[in-house]
Amino acid sequence: MPILDVDVVGPLPPALRSGLARRLADAAAAVFDTGPGETWVQIHELDPDLRAENGVDAAEAPVLVRVLREALPAMEARAREAAALADAFAALLARPRVHVLFEPSAAGRVAFGGKLVTGPARARHATAARWESLYGYSRAVRVGDTIWVTGTVALSTSGEPVGLEDAGAQTARALAIVQDALEALGGSLGDVVRTRLFVTNIARDHDAVGRAHAAAFGDVRPATTMVEVRALIGDWMLVEVEADAQLGG
Repeated sequence: MPILDVDVVGPLPPALRSGLARRLADAAAAVFDTGPGETWVQIHELDPDLRAENGVDAAEAPVLVRVLREALPAMEARAREAAALADAFAALLARPRVHVLFEPSAAGRVAFGGKLVTGPARARHATAARWESLYGYSRAVRVGDTIWVTGTVALSTSGEPVGLEDAGAQTARALAIVQDALEALGGSLGDVVRTRLFVTNIARDHDAVGRAHAAAFGDVRPATTMVEVRALIGDWMLVEVEADAQLGG
């Protein structure tokens, strides 16, 4: 459901204000091809003293229209919609300049009628790693179409170390856990856009770690960083892996 915040330097003439939100909503619905009552508009009349401070006549001041949508259209379609919306709103508001800005819906925006436009729900995934509950974090978190996977080491499903003294084996196991976490939240390794590899001995293990990373991702080839760290939380740990994923990206 598109939600539109309209900022206009006031005051608006009473004859224009009457039923204006509904007329703007109907015009927006025609642009977005939505059904009756599926497009909401909230009008903000800005302090007219602002125009004097900035040397701008209210009638000439630009109108800002922020369009909040759960899923933004492709750039070309967005440009067409913005142009059509600007023309329609300019005519209805009797203002020569209307700027249209598309934004994803965000928590805290109040829409016409007093309803809250909430942000995407947060989903979490947990494993058997004891640190998750002990230190208060999740293996992975999804908000909207983005998944963040916590730094992950090579543990079995029962929480035992895997690949002692073998950095390649530890990397492969950590990435398998990353894959499980992504799939639990509706993603996959193919959605990963960035990884971070923390290695305790980069001079010795960078090739083994890198090759295990390549074997897991193949042609996905996410952006990555490999850095050496002084130590990880367990003496046996040689590598830790983080991953960020963008679904449908």
